[in-house]
Amino acid sequence: MKKFALIFITVVLLGCREEEPSLTESFFKIYDNSDFDLSYDPIDVVELNDGYIVITGTQRNTTDFQGVQIIKIDLEGEFVGDTELNDYVAPAGDIYFNTDDSVTYFFTANPTTLGAVLIGVDTELDVVTETPLGGINYPLASNVTSSGNLLLMSYDPVNLNTQISEISTTGNFVGGANFSIGAGNTINAEQIIIDHFTVVSEQELPFFCGEFSPGNYYFNGFYEFSFSLVFTDLSSITGQVQGQSINEGVREALNAGIRAVLPLSGSDFAVAGFQFSENFQLSSATLTTTGISSSADLFPDDRRELRPYTPSKIIAYTFGETNYTIFASETEGRQIILYFYDVTTGEIAGIHNIGFINPFTLSSMKITEDNSLLVLGTTFVAGRFERMMLTKISERQIGDILN
Repeated sequence: MKKFALIFITVVLLGCREEEPSLTESFFKIYDNSDFDLSYDPIDVVELNDGYIVITGTQRNTTDFQGVQIIKIDLEGEFVGDTELNDYVAPAGDIYFNTDDSVTYFFTANPTTLGAVLIGVDTELDVVTETPLGGINYPLASNVTSSGNLLLMSYDPVNLNTQISEISTTGNFVGGANFSIGAGNTINAEQIIIDHFTVVSEQELPFFCGEFSPGNYYFNGFYEFSFSLVFTDLSSITGQVQGQSINEGVREALNAGIRAVLPLSGSDFAVAGFQFSENFQLSSATLTTTGISSSADLFPDDRRELRPYTPSKIIAYTFGETNYTIFASETEGRQIILYFYDVTTGEIAGIHNIGFINPFTLSSMKITEDNSLLVLGTTFVAGRFERMMLTKISERQIGDILN
């Protein structure tokens, strides 16, 4: 077990109230480590009954792929314990906490074959499931379906396919499909994916997948010569929002596309996208789920305060009787910025920044059972040591943001 310590603690107050939020309602924590040279790449966070579990990638001297570390944090944000999985590399998000068996599930890879493995850990960080998934390699992204199964997006380097697989929490293959990246893209796609796993870059590709209605899925990845948002019922492609072609060179896949979506209803989605170094946000857009369109056609204008190639996350949030979508990104000044959009009007109802002095990066954003907001990321201590950051913004603080 590594020795963590809290090196900075503050409760962020957004307004003057007679009663300040308790530590379980709100906290801001940065976690130090006795290994000064170790850097972290947090993947995701889930809420337990007695705290939170974070999955993070770590740098290793023995491999170019990220190691896997699991960290438990209590309800007040205090470090509880951690476990390092030395037999696996390249953890993929999102992760899933199953309330039925109190196990947190996520995908990782065998360091030799890069074959996908389903890992399950209990609330004490003991590994209870280690299931190799035969025929599935290079795990890129995951999500949970409405039936409680896990959706895994991966890459098949032999047949040059993007794979979408539905996997039960016991590791059984439920269904899936393969989608060609396009003949002739062997070198480009292979190199981009290897770089995604091994190269620290501020232009990481936004691989993600999910379900937008029962039996209908989407993934953001390689399909037929482009990095696209693709819609499928797992029997065929039903729609595609095309991004930049990858036939011209490795880096061109980063020049246009979608960074995050949130299904709203039918074919309506909240969308975060990019066009070269410019970024855009759409609180609601009707996407072509049954035809072919281009992400370039969605571009309204540049949100100039966002840094080029920023990661983005979108979640749904309800305060009182009003529904919001929250967009999280990184600013040019290297803060994390949250935009609260009113779903009904489409207008921005509030903005909140996280970070100061040192650069902050975004990894994940979740809603807790008490309707607070968790934001996971990193910051740099003394300008050089990358450390994990977790903040919980209480419902009453969010009320201040919105008012």
